[in-house]
This record gives sequence, C-alpha cells and structure tokens, in this order.
Amino acid sequence: MAELKSLGKVIETDVLVVGHGCAGLAAAITAKETDKSLRVLAVDKGSLGYGGKANKGGGHCAFIPEGAEETYVEYHTRNLGDYLNDQDLLRLYANSTRDILADIARWGTKIYGQDQPFNAHPMIPWKVVTVDLDFMLGHAKYAQSLGVKFMDKVSVVDLLTDGGKVVGAIGFSLLDGTTYIFKAKAVVLANGCQNWRIMRMWASGRGDGIAAAYRAGAKMRSAEFGSFIAMVNLETGQVGYGSEDALVNAKGVSLSEAARPFAQENPNLGVLGGVDLGGNHALFMYQEVLQGNGPIYEDKRQNGFVFSPVGRNLAPEVGRADPPWYRPFAEKFWHTLYAKKQKGYRSDNPLKETVPGLIGEFSPLWVSHEMACSIPGLFAAGDIAGNGGSFFGAVPSPPGRNRGTGMMAAWFMARIAGPSAARYAAGASEGTIDAAQAEALKKETFAPLDRASGMTTQDMVWRIQSVMQPIKYTAWKSEERMKEALGKILDLKAMLPTLVAADWHYLSAVNECRSMLLASEMFFRACLERKESRGWFLREDFKKRDDANWLKWIFLEKNGDDMAVSTQDVPMESYEYRPGDKVAPMVPLGPRPGGPPHGGH
Repeated sequence: MAELKSLGKVIETDVLVVGHGCAGLAAAITAKETDKSLRVLAVDKGSLGYGGKANKGGGHCAFIPEGAEETYVEYHTRNLGDYLNDQDLLRLYANSTRDILADIARWGTKIYGQDQPFNAHPMIPWKVVTVDLDFMLGHAKYAQSLGVKFMDKVSVVDLLTDGGKVVGAIGFSLLDGTTYIFKAKAVVLANGCQNWRIMRMWASGRGDGIAAAYRAGAKMRSAEFGSFIAMVNLETGQVGYGSEDALVNAKGVSLSEAARPFAQENPNLGVLGGVDLGGNHALFMYQEVLQGNGPIYEDKRQNGFVFSPVGRNLAPEVGRADPPWYRPFAEKFWHTLYAKKQKGYRSDNPLKETVPGLIGEFSPLWVSHEMACSIPGLFAAGDIAGNGGSFFGAVPSPPGRNRGTGMMAAWFMARIAGPSAARYAAGASEGTIDAAQAEALKKETFAPLDRASGMTTQDMVWRIQSVMQPIKYTAWKSEERMKEALGKILDLKAMLPTLVAADWHYLSAVNECRSMLLASEMFFRACLERKESRGWFLREDFKKRDDANWLKWIFLEKNGDDMAVSTQDVPMESYEYRPGDKVAPMVPLGPRPGGPPHGGH
C-alpha cells in the first residue's frame, strides 16, 4: 500500500469549502466569522470571483418585506410547493431575506433598487432588488481579508471518509495534474447542481458534488423535480425572455393563454400562480407538435419584454436602465447577449421557431435545517441541495422561475452551512485519511489518461443530452417512456470505462460525464417512484395529485452497487398549512409600477 504523501500533495485545513461561487463564498465567510481561529480553505475548478453561475445571469435578489413572511409561506406552500415543502425551513427562509441583504452589503456589495424594489407579483409579497454581476469579486476580497484561503483550477472528485465520517476530499489540478489530498474536519459542498450542459447560461452546473456525496453514502431527496425548462429561440440558441407570453402554433393559435390554467378565474395570477412557469408551456408545445400543429413560434410582435420596465431594469438587453437600477457590468453582459441574438437571426420574419430547452436545476443532496448532510462532517449550501432541502417543495430549485430566489436561497443556505461546519470542526477530533481509499480513488480517477482509444467525452455528453432533453422523457412522463430513458442511461453508464482523456481538462470532463449519468439515473428512478402529478412533476399515466398516497418525500441512497429508493411521509400534522384547508381568497396587494406583465419573467 502506498503512503499518503506518495499519492500527491496533502493539504490540511479545518473547514474545506468545495466551490467558491455565490454559496461557497458566503459559506467560507460565515464559517470564518463564526470562529476566526479556524483554517478555512475554498477550492474551485474556476477562478476566484468567477465561479458558479450567479454572475452569469440577472443578478436578481428576491426578498420578503417585513410583516409579509407568513403570507409568503402560505401562498408558496399551497400554490407552488404543492405541500411538499418543509414549511418550517421555508418560514426560516422567509424570515431571513432582509438580514441576508444586510450581510451582503456588509461584505461589500452594492444593492440596487432598495428604495423602490420591484413588486414581483400583484398578490404575493415578494420583491426584487439587484446586485451587479461583479459582486463575487467583492465577496472574495472580503473573505481574503478575514483570512480565508483559496485554490483555483482544482477539480475535487471524491470525498474521503473515516469510520462513517467525512474527513476530507481528493482531486487534481486542471493545470498540471497534481493530485491533492485535502484533510479537513468539516467539508461544505457548494459546487452547484446538475444542468446537463444543454443551456449555455446554466452549463456550469456539472453536478460533481452531488455525485461525490452519493458515492460517499449521502442520501438524496426530491430528485424527481430536476426538470426546469425554459424557452429557446432555435435560430440563436438563446433563451427567449418573455417568449412564454407570445407563443403561437403553426396555425397562428396562441398557446400562451392555454398554458395558464388559472387565467380565467384569476386574471392577476397567470401562469401557475403568476410567478412560476411550470412545465405547462413545454407540455403544450409538445402536444401541439404531436397533433401536427408545429412548429411552435415566438411572435416577436407580441413580446415587448425587452422594452418593458422590468426588461430594461432587471434584464437590460437594450437601452439604459433607470438610474436607481443602472449596473455597468450587468448592462455589458446583457447587451452582449442581445447582440449575439441579433447576429444569430437568419431572417426578418417576426415568427421565430421556439423549442423547450432543459436547464435542469437538479439539486437533490439532502440537508437538515443546519445544512448538515446525512454523513457526519459533511455540509452543503446552494444549488447542490435546493431540492434536497425541500423548503421550496414540488418545483425545481431555485425554485422554478421565481425571479431572484436563486441567489437568495444560496445565501440563505450558506449562512447556515458555514457556521454549522465551523462549530462542527471546532469540536471535532482529527480524522485519519485512509491511504488505501485515497489510492483506489486516484487510480479510478486517472485511468482514462492511460487508455489509448475509446469514447470521447464530447460524444458521451451528446448521448446523455439526447436522453435528457426530449420532453417525452423529462417533462411529460409515463412509466413506459421513463423506463426506456433509464435503460438508455444505464447502457451509457456501462460505457464509462471506455472514456478517454487527452489531458487534465478532459480528465475533469470524464468525471463530469460520470456525474451527469449518475444524476440522470437518480432523476429517472425517483420519477418512476412518484405515481401522481404534483407541482412541476407531470405524469401522463397519473394525471392527478394524490394527497392520500403521495404526500411523501422520495429518498435515494447508495446500497452497494444498487440505488435504494425509499419514501417518508411529509409531517403534515406538524405543519401549519394542509391540503383541504378552507382558504380565504387572496386580494391584490396594490399597484406594481413597472412590474412584469405576469411576474417571474
């Protein structure tokens, strides 16, 4: 057996944070603030200040106004989470958002629009402010001032365990292949969800941490809700913001109105309560095409989102935002995106073919209210555990299209995970790294470099995406089709030993393929278990919500070479809001100057 030091470079720390994006930075900061004597190290495949996906989007931050927290909890539970929420954790989230904004301001971030935040919806007390897209550079600088250490360009592949506890991790440098063995008293996974690399803006969600946690024995929850879908312009390959309000079939018939189940009874609500697009648009598009009414188009003459106040200020693709909302980095980002769209258009025809694009947001790593995973010594924060935390219920994290909840939820979880990991590390004894375990993991990780021929990672990624993208598998489900999809994934999984890597970057891509396949298997196994339709989860063979039998959370856990599936009743008896309650009708909260036409765009 090799000695530990012969396997690679051993680095010791008290708290290891894997990922230094939005959640990772916040977890590292709050861990260090909790106990300044602790050594805190954050490691990422990317560069400090640029990790994750939070700085590749809108920079939107949702918060709940004072006094409206319980209204938010009730509405979200009943209308969006569909009673699969951990209502206690959702309430904690609702009561934390204003404190979170105060914290990020203390960390050096300017918050735009606080004096007049956007009212995101006419009935739900949920408001939106923004930060500029360079905010993580400020957070990184603040973390460094506290003494947090950082390492870039390192792919963390697996967790190291000792006696059922996590005691570190193993990975390698993307630059020179150096093996790193991290010895830590506590590990915080904050390296994102699984998005299957189909949609460009979300492609950084590779799911490595989910896979590593599963292989180490951590349990997963609500994996069936990892099917977030957006509308994509086929000519440009970019998301068509606002296109959901301007969809027509080949005969010119509007699909947008048909996809709003509550529109006639509650004209102020719109799509699934007005703040969550759900799977309805993708489903209607799919069915229209099956019926011979495709292709589906966005009628750009009906889509005024880019020129609306919310478009101008929250997603400024054209023009200049109003002074309280002007963010120089965001404007550059969105203007560049708009220019790419314009360059991609092949004609002046206002009808642009539009297809559903799977984003995913698969985030099933189970966490407690302390953001502790099921293995001692392991904690998680951010998109990796959005559904595993289950406070948003039957929707894909962050949740769905609730604009601004992604970063807010990441900060919320990180502000708990960091201190929890710090307290655990302060009271933990030194663990022992098993050299034999590290040696076996290293051998498995580096094997693709030694293969002279085999399948490329590009080929494998395309094959996985070809299973995950089709609506018939991921959005509109049936037992027959899901078994077919799972079979395809298992066939690809059997081909993993044939993957080749030409260098260290491709070696990381091999691990990403392994993570994608494991996440896909989790998704379909959990989907097959849930025999109903609820929230974003829609089954052709079980079209109705079944509260009598399926007010349950679905769990997945490694059992040898098998994936064990189990369920747990949602503890409705201890929660405030239950199906069948007599609910008073909601009334509009007041005018929404400048708000989006249906919220959540």
